[in-house]
Amino acid sequence: MATVKVGIYRKYQGAVPIGKFGTLLPKNEWPRERPFSWAVPWFGSDEKRFRKSFKSKKEAERFAETKQAEVRVGEGDRPRAVVLGEFARMYLDLRGDLATSTKTEYDRTLRFLCEFLERRMIVSKITSLDARRFVAWYRERKRRGRTPAPATVNKVLRECKRIFREAVACSLIRENPFHEMRQEKVGQRSWQYVSPAGCRKLIEVSPSLRWQGADHARLLLRATAGRGAQLDLARRRFRAE
Repeated sequence: MATVKVGIYRKYQGAVPIGKFGTLLPKNEWPRERPFSWAVPWFGSDEKRFRKSFKSKKEAERFAETKQAEVRVGEGDRPRAVVLGEFARMYLDLRGDLATSTKTEYDRTLRFLCEFLERRMIVSKITSLDARRFVAWYRERKRRGRTPAPATVNKVLRECKRIFREAVACSLIRENPFHEMRQEKVGQRSWQYVSPAGCRKLIEVSPSLRWQGADHARLLLRATAGRGAQLDLARRRFRAE
């Protein structure tokens, strides 16, 4: 027995269920709709991860308390430090429930972490400052001359939170260094309003148009704002064959 703190968590089984509208159910509905067991994880001194599953939460809590008592009375041995590169391999091996594409994305995020924090860095020594520095580094990281979009940065941040949440559950670290970090605000395109005069122009043009997508619609809306030259261009581009 090597962990300082023993925790429990839900271990879901099978694929994510589909809702009545044909979309994947959100995670807050999984406990009601997706089968699961209660798992108690811990690590040995040889860095091997152990886990025991129970049908009820009460049974899992009793077992976790027994393991925790071994540490309190000094019977638990201290674990060897786990480095980031080893934890990355360990995490991917443990998450056999992930889809292939999702596992590829997590593998990419782990490679970014190892690139910035170095593979030999001890996981328990990663601080919230390191987490913020990593996100700032990834935000400015260029690929093919372009930095990642805010939505991509948010996605990597969410994946980091999930990765280190597993480290907390396995008692490799006490707190998730990414827990307090907030996602960036992603800008949304503003609505384009049309004046009454523009609406009349739109009605005049629309019978002769064949709509071909959002770009054409935006061109027409710009044309209805009183710019006659663009309106003529819109008529030529949208005229039905």
